This record gives sequence, structure tokens and C-alpha cells, in this order.
Amino acid sequence: MINPNEITNKKFGIFMIVAFLAAYIPLTIAGLAYKSGNTILCLFLFRFIAIFIPLIAVLIARLPFKKLGWKPKFSVKYLLGALAGPQILSWIGAGIFFIFNQDAFGVSLDGYLAMMPSETKEAFSSADINLSIVLAVVIIMSLTFLPISQILPSLGEEAGWRGVMYPFLKEKLGPVAGRLIGGALWGIWHWPLVILGNYFYEDGYFGKPFLGPVMICITLCAFGILIDHFYEKTGCIWIPSLMHASMNASAMPLMFLLKSGNQHLSVLGPNCFGLLGCLPVIVLAVIILVTTAKKRA
Repeated sequence: MINPNEITNKKFGIFMIVAFLAAYIPLTIAGLAYKSGNTILCLFLFRFIAIFIPLIAVLIARLPFKKLGWKPKFSVKYLLGALAGPQILSWIGAGIFFIFNQDAFGVSLDGYLAMMPSETKEAFSSADINLSIVLAVVIIMSLTFLPISQILPSLGEEAGWRGVMYPFLKEKLGPVAGRLIGGALWGIWHWPLVILGNYFYEDGYFGKPFLGPVMICITLCAFGILIDHFYEKTGCIWIPSLMHASMNASAMPLMFLLKSGNQHLSVLGPNCFGLLGCLPVIVLAVIILVTTAKKRA
């Protein structure tokens, strides 16, 4: 891990300017593309361009890139925790969401149709698809192939956020305030996708357009605390990258479970980017913060 004393104010300023301003160009275009139905362009700009800019910012700011923790020195429990933890917490959160919104439960393709290019929506909506089989396959993939395959893209963000931004903010503001502000900034980084493209929350969600940007900051703040805790325990950048990838993958099968006509509830759940869907993560994050504060005292 990078020693916070090696991150000067000047280097951190350069890192933040590059990580945010440079990324906002592809993220803005990606948000507009998603809104217009061009999902392929959106995913390319977001998942293959913008997501690596925080890592590039580390190099441009001439921060000690080699000290991020590249050697896999970690225990099996943290490896399994990074892979399975976000999945378990997300499914518990989905359960909480459906307890309060029982009428919204039902297998539907609507969530995926919203992500598809407009020219292919009709073909999928009219096709004879066994949703139960598809859902089972997606669940298996979300637990195995998807998080592992997304480690490298997630590394693009983790090298910047947990590798540089969190250590600097924790050193300057303390571990509690540093993590909270770091999580809020991580959420703000995604705002072009939320505000312009409804990427995390369906068009017409409850509280639009104000609640979405707030919710992405709350959920990523909670996950950021959990991910940073694992990074501190292992000192290996691959662990937060896997946990980040698992967080994203956990949302995939839950998109099937929101019954048609209930997309306005997406800001609440059932996936982990909604308030109720993220509730278990928020509770765990609060426990980590309280424990950290007591140890510091």
C-alpha cells in the first residue's frame, strides 16, 4: 500500500483533476448514449475507457504505482469474502426490498430490455425465452465468471480510489471522515451516468432527478468503506478489485426480479444500488466506522 506521506497535496491535486475531469468526457458521452438507447457505445466508453482513467491518473501524478500491492499476499478468507460478500449482502438487501414491496416481485425482462439497443428490444421482447433458465444461468455467472472477468476493469478504479484517494483523505481528515468523503466523491464520479443516462436507476424512478445522484453516493460510500477495510487488511490491490467486480456482478440477476411496471422503485432496490437493497452494506459500514473510531480513540 502507498504510504499517505508519499502523496503530496500537489500530486493529489493532479491525480484528482485527471481522474475526474478527464473521465467526465467519456462518462458524459456514455450517459447520453445510454439515454438514447446506444448501450454498446455507453458500455465501451464507461467499461473500457473511463474506468481506467483513475489508474492512469496515478501514473500521471507520479505516485508510487508499484506500492499499490501487486503481490497476492492475502488469506483465503479475504479472497472468499471479497468474492461472496457483496453477493450475500445484495441478496439479503433484495429480500428486505421485497418485504416492503411484495407486489413488485416477479420475473421480468424489463430491466435488461432497458439496457439493450433500441433496435433489438422488439426481437427480445417477442422471443420465446424461458426466464427461469436464464435467471439460473445469470445467477451462476454472477457468482463465478462475471466477477472474475471484471477484475481488470475494476482495478482501473481501485488503483485510484482505494490506492490513492482514500489513504490521502484518511490521513488528512481521519479514517471516518476520510472514508465518508471518499465514498461521496466516488459516487460523484458516476454522476454523468446517473443524471444523463439513468444508468443505475430506471427512467422515471421515484425522486428523479435529485434522489438518484444522492443514492449513488450513499451506496458507494457504504461499499467503499467495506472495500477499503478489506484493502487495509490485505494490502493487496487485487482484493478490492475483486470485491468491486463482485458488487457490480451481484446486480445482474436481481434485475430479473423487478416485476414489469415497478421500475420507479429502482432507486430503492432490489439491487445493491438502491437504498433498501444496500441496507445490509450500510449497516456493516457503520459497524466498521464505529469500530475504527473506538480504536482511534
